[in-house]
Amino acid sequence: MRLGKKIFIFGLLGLMIIGSGFLIIKKVSKKTCDKCNIMLIDVDILRADELPCYGYPRNTMPNICEFAKKSVSFKDNYSTSYWTLPSIFSVITSLYPTFHQMQVNYMFALSSRIPTLAETLHKQGYKTVYVGQKDDLMSSYNGGFRGYDLVTQEPIEKVIDELSKSSQPWFIHRYISELHMPYLLPDNLKPVEDLPVPKNLPTTYYTFDLFFNKYLKEHYKEIFKQKAIDEYRAIILGPDKADDISVTNLFDKLRADDKTINEYLLDAWRPRLDFYLKSFDGKNPQDVAYLRMMYDTKLKYLDEKLKPLLQRLDSSSLSKNTITVIMSDHGEAFGEHGTFSHEDNHFTELFYTPLIIRAPQFEAKQVEQTTNIVDIFPTILDLTGEKKIDMHQGQSLVPYMNGQTKNDTTFSLSQSIEGTLLQNKNWLYFLPNSAKDMNESELYNKTIDPLEKVNVTGQNQDLVKTLFKKADLFRSYGGIDYEKEEIPLPNRMKLDPDKIERLKKEGYF
Repeated sequence: MRLGKKIFIFGLLGLMIIGSGFLIIKKVSKKTCDKCNIMLIDVDILRADELPCYGYPRNTMPNICEFAKKSVSFKDNYSTSYWTLPSIFSVITSLYPTFHQMQVNYMFALSSRIPTLAETLHKQGYKTVYVGQKDDLMSSYNGGFRGYDLVTQEPIEKVIDELSKSSQPWFIHRYISELHMPYLLPDNLKPVEDLPVPKNLPTTYYTFDLFFNKYLKEHYKEIFKQKAIDEYRAIILGPDKADDISVTNLFDKLRADDKTINEYLLDAWRPRLDFYLKSFDGKNPQDVAYLRMMYDTKLKYLDEKLKPLLQRLDSSSLSKNTITVIMSDHGEAFGEHGTFSHEDNHFTELFYTPLIIRAPQFEAKQVEQTTNIVDIFPTILDLTGEKKIDMHQGQSLVPYMNGQTKNDTTFSLSQSIEGTLLQNKNWLYFLPNSAKDMNESELYNKTIDPLEKVNVTGQNQDLVKTLFKKADLFRSYGGIDYEKEEIPLPNRMKLDPDKIERLKKEGYF
């Protein structure tokens, strides 16, 4: 069976997995915005319940929330994964990670048989532009940039000015990665609250580089390959000097280039995170409170930087002919279940994400029904009157935007390394990959247990039985032999046999 046909079948089965009661659009809807411009703003690592318009007490993002007042806000939205690579490919394909198969950096390319959002809009006459950091998560090598006329890091206002000189409609995908841990601030920016600073925690970019420099020297054998140690011995093994960040500069230089990453570094990303995670006590409530406050400060800082763009999108010249989508790839953890950043776990904090859509002819409203980021692609097609793609596993949200409602039996589907999640505002269900039956799964009642601490599978056997069948059906697709497309050498990551075996056990291969 060819991959395209397989995904079409799986897409239909995907509708069965999510739940009942969803209004499925079988015909192309009437165009609500003929050849409208489209702005997709992807704020990576933006946890929904850290926004005041999603119930957070600290005023972290007033400009986004002001924009949301005139938009359709989806209050129970989830990502498909706990980290960016699988999630962003779910957005641009409307497929769950098991089906688009993009779950390992540098190894595989998106199948050419799977149409991307940019590719689809380009064929419909749009000028397509990606604005953001060029890295290994979306690239020309793995198919993430397929369909874009331009990939740039130019200021977004300049890009809009250039595109506006033509009558051709445009699609801009603005990717923002500034919220990653470590939560560091420029020297001239103050935290939003004056809290005690953990003793060993760097809070500015300079202090981080200084402390990280010492860490790199102490752990150089775990970070640099022998080739780097031989060529840069004077830097890596040189004497310690006050205010010296030479090894940090070297590390950043080597990880900035695809070739030097493979040749000189054992791992390009883990060292920074590992160092930062060791600089605070995750079991100390004061340390955790400070960490979350620093994340909130970064939200506030980013929100202020987004203010000119949001005001421009709100202006009469653009608001009448532009569809704006604000979303996030995944959330962030602050030790609620023992993990920080977006280290894998299977709880709501890593999957609950905001979704805000502004489109001409739609009144502002809040949608309480459960949604998922796989719904973004088909929603954009529906809003612009373009043909629905059969293989999509997401569904158009236009019925919700029009005020239609349904019952609360729908569950959003997500994937972690360890298993499959089904959740909505009332329940979180988790089926581990290793589970042999439903008794090995977990169920949490969010209504009475918002911290998700008490597994209540024993008290809700009927619900567990229903959700087990859906999650078990979904995980069964993981054993199918897909026709993967490998990234050509030398751009493919070289993995040692032990790491490949671990990734196989975790479901990536």
